[in-house]
Amino acid sequence: MARMKAGLAVVEALRAEGVEYTFGVVGTTTNTIITEMYGRSDIHFIDTRHEEGAAFMAYGYARASGKPTVCITTSGPGTINLMTGIALAYKGRAPVIVIAGDVSRDHIERDGAQAFDLVNMFKPVTHMARQVHKTERIPELIHDAFRMALSGKQGPVLLDIPRDLLEGQTLDGEPRSPQTYRAVNIRTPGDPQAIQQAVALLAKAQRPLLLAGGGVVDSEASAEAVALAELLDMALVPAYGHNDVVPNSHRLFIGTPGRRGSGETAEAIHRADVILALGARLNQGTTFWDNSVINPQTRIVQVNIDPQEIGRNYPVAVGISGDAKAVGQQLLAALRQACPLGRPNAAWRAEIEKLATRRQARLQTELALSGDPMMPQRVFPELRKALPRDCMVTIDAGVAPGLSYDRLNFELPRTFFNYSGHGGLGMGYCVGLGTKLGRPDRPAVSIQGDGGFLYTSQEINTAVRKKIPLVSIVLNNRCHGAEKHQQQRFYEQRYIGVDLDNPRFDRLAEVYGARGYYVTRPDEIADTVTGALAADGPSVIEIPVVEYFPPAAPVPGNVT
Repeated sequence: MARMKAGLAVVEALRAEGVEYTFGVVGTTTNTIITEMYGRSDIHFIDTRHEEGAAFMAYGYARASGKPTVCITTSGPGTINLMTGIALAYKGRAPVIVIAGDVSRDHIERDGAQAFDLVNMFKPVTHMARQVHKTERIPELIHDAFRMALSGKQGPVLLDIPRDLLEGQTLDGEPRSPQTYRAVNIRTPGDPQAIQQAVALLAKAQRPLLLAGGGVVDSEASAEAVALAELLDMALVPAYGHNDVVPNSHRLFIGTPGRRGSGETAEAIHRADVILALGARLNQGTTFWDNSVINPQTRIVQVNIDPQEIGRNYPVAVGISGDAKAVGQQLLAALRQACPLGRPNAAWRAEIEKLATRRQARLQTELALSGDPMMPQRVFPELRKALPRDCMVTIDAGVAPGLSYDRLNFELPRTFFNYSGHGGLGMGYCVGLGTKLGRPDRPAVSIQGDGGFLYTSQEINTAVRKKIPLVSIVLNNRCHGAEKHQQQRFYEQRYIGVDLDNPRFDRLAEVYGARGYYVTRPDEIADTVTGALAADGPSVIEIPVVEYFPPAAPVPGNVT
């Protein structure tokens, strides 16, 4: 049995899991690990300009690739700076493993320099947070970390390794393959009796609707979702924040729900007599957790990998705990047996098509909007002309980028990324960089407002150094839009902290060594984006837009 340095043992354990990128900022407690990646081509350390950017990039990489990844950071603030991005990974179900190089054990619990209780700090935003107490146990606890990150509802973990367990330490052992210490092919089926109950309900539905959630993306079940909808003429609706879960060009697709989505979609949900919530939590963004969108008379069949989510937000007629793909296949088999020719539903299909047509007509009227600066709605039809079918789009928090939800189209899974109910402003640019590393074969675009962009714009330097060809679009309305709108409506227009004085973002990009573009007319947008996507290296496109605070999408029901 070979004996190796502790830092090398960490790196080899990561490589056994297929980790190709690690993200972080160098530190004295982690040099033992990081220097073992020197000169290697099979695993890379992406050194960012701030640890928050590292966590955001890791999130984007994991969500785009479907694979786990790692942040490596040093003691105290070096790891604490990850918190916002790891909280996003927790909300967004991303398997990001944090390896925190902590201070030596002699300095822990003595208020030593950079000594903090990192384990308890990270417990609320991870599936597991543990500290290693013995060098020989490092590989075992790395195995535990990946097991927890990749099991059931995926998410981040933290492994804290004190410095003295790494520096000058060696251990015995060869790296083990993942299948020797965790389940690698997990397709948990649903209970057969529950499947039959669901089929009986769905087969009799007059206005069925399939609400496809993030679990459908996680389990690669988009094909099953579409097949189920086609079998029963179900309206096909993505849960809020998951626009890419089903092809938006499908004849049964209406739009996305939520305040930034379409009122037409909310109408379809409210009219449905049976909802199949496949891989969905019935989250706040989709339903508001009241009866304004989901009708209290609607029967719900809920499928989720996490049994704790079943019936958590709405009463269910049938609850099925299981993997969305496995359960989707079970439902398809049982429905095809019960309805060999399917169950066409011309009346409901006509309603679906009418709602979808009304939405498209509403968006078409925005082509007539004019002004200088341009209205932000005018950006999106031009983007639709330029964005390739497989383009990955990351949407930052903020009013202007939020218009994307109802105005961009997606055809393939893992092409739409956002803040996943986390709401952290500034995530867009770094998550976009991570998506491009995760899927280098696909073009990548991020869309931010001016406020969010300056949160993490220093990572343009990382994009230039690492040659990551992300195209970043900054919609500059010179304000924090959501907050200014609130001060306008409810605080007598006493504006404070909401109006922004910005640099020229295209010139800022050029200072960093990236390409910069400044676009003032709608007819310039498509050609500029197409050119930036074809360029070698990162680009920033600034588009000045007028202040515009859109009303929330209407909801059809009375709140009770």
